Amino acid sequence: MNARIDEAFVPVGELVPLLLPDLPDLVDEVAGVRSTVTGLEIETPVELDVVVDASGRVVLGGAPPLYHVETSWLPVLHQVRFTAVRGEVDP
Repeated sequence: MNARIDEAFVPVGELVPLLLPDLPDLVDEVAGVRSTVTGLEIETPVELDVVVDASGRVVLGGAPPLYHVETSWLPVLHQVRFTAVRGEVDP
């Protein structure tokens, strides 16, 4: 039996790269300057779908909060923080 997350969620391993912005270098040829983002830290709420299959394997799915409705039982949001650092790129 394969563990399957809810179709509204994305596997966490696929979700994290989607949260990272693609920030190109800012270049001003006239002034002769270049600015490069070398790292960033992101903290965001997520909804998690945790599934355990018959062999005990845990599969995590995540999604941005889908809605906010005041009820007696609110969806549980988890805070996720990660840091991305640009590695050296060989030419």
